[in-house]
Amino acid sequence: MRRLPIFFLVDVSESMVGEQLYRLEEGIGAIVATLRRDPYALETAYLSVIAFAGKAVTVNPLTELISFHPPELPVGGGTAIGTALNHLMDEIDRSVVTTTTDRKGDWRPIVFLLTDGHSTDDPSAALERWNRGYRSRANLVAISIGGTADHTLLQRLTDDVVVFNDTAPDAFARFIKWLSMSIQSQSRSVSSGSDGRVSLAKSEPGLLVPVNAAAGLTPFNGVDDRYAIFVGRCAKTKLPYVVKYELHLGRIETSDPALSALLRTRRYALSAAVPVKYSYFDLSAGDPVGQSVHSADLVGQPQCPHCNAQFGMAVCSCGKIHCVTGDGEQTCPWCGEVGYYSSACDGDGFDVARGRG
Repeated sequence: MRRLPIFFLVDVSESMVGEQLYRLEEGIGAIVATLRRDPYALETAYLSVIAFAGKAVTVNPLTELISFHPPELPVGGGTAIGTALNHLMDEIDRSVVTTTTDRKGDWRPIVFLLTDGHSTDDPSAALERWNRGYRSRANLVAISIGGTADHTLLQRLTDDVVVFNDTAPDAFARFIKWLSMSIQSQSRSVSSGSDGRVSLAKSEPGLLVPVNAAAGLTPFNGVDDRYAIFVGRCAKTKLPYVVKYELHLGRIETSDPALSALLRTRRYALSAAVPVKYSYFDLSAGDPVGQSVHSADLVGQPQCPHCNAQFGMAVCSCGKIHCVTGDGEQTCPWCGEVGYYSSACDGDGFDVARGRG
């Protein structure tokens, strides 16, 4: 039997932490449930999930639809698209059956690449490898979540680049429906013997918008500046967590309106504090980014998502973050040193090392 291999190559970097990642987890489950009601998909579709951040991992190897179990997506630091592409190509080599003179191989694979960021590694070699040996024998659909991915890079991978407007009403539910319909359409196509370009379903208005050629051309210095991301550890359980702040630009008011329009403030407002597993470190690039955010530019104090300690952004002299219940002595769960912790006074502050996002 000829299979239709479908790979979900999912960005699980820190900028995806929170609602986006939960919705994608639920969405993959909804796609599976929908496809199981389609006789064409049941006969042909095999699914795989590859997660990537600073590193890449196969969460689900290529599995027939009826036996596929939707995964819990991990989280990691970084958005290494080059690493992700190489991992994908290795998986295609390992698991997709090629056509030879004496046998029919699998149908052309479909790859759905879902990302919201810029690559934190150098993807040049992986791009060349993809375009030289894989682009002609796989259908890759690149999806820019929220329109913030590097569209220039994605357009070097595929002609099928779409921008998912995640602020649209019922955005994720409608997006998952579109993905399901696209897979169903391709299942019908291959069942009738057609193995050409992927048959994407028609999108509902306002959900998938055209790629803006200017988007994705913003300077990138190895850090996703839309967010300030920090990795902490619970002082009680030593389990890791991710704190996510979102960039907000404000205006400094002066007596001169023209001057006020020019003076902008950059501050980060607390978005989420999410518990993560030790697999976070396995998926993260090991090298530090060497960038920081001043504590005065962080608005909001998270609670520890593990033990609910009131302060989740205490900083040890080793530079690492952990939780504390209040002022006083505390042992750092990272380095084991005991220190005295107190709140920074008005006007004081310090730099806090950030993650890549």
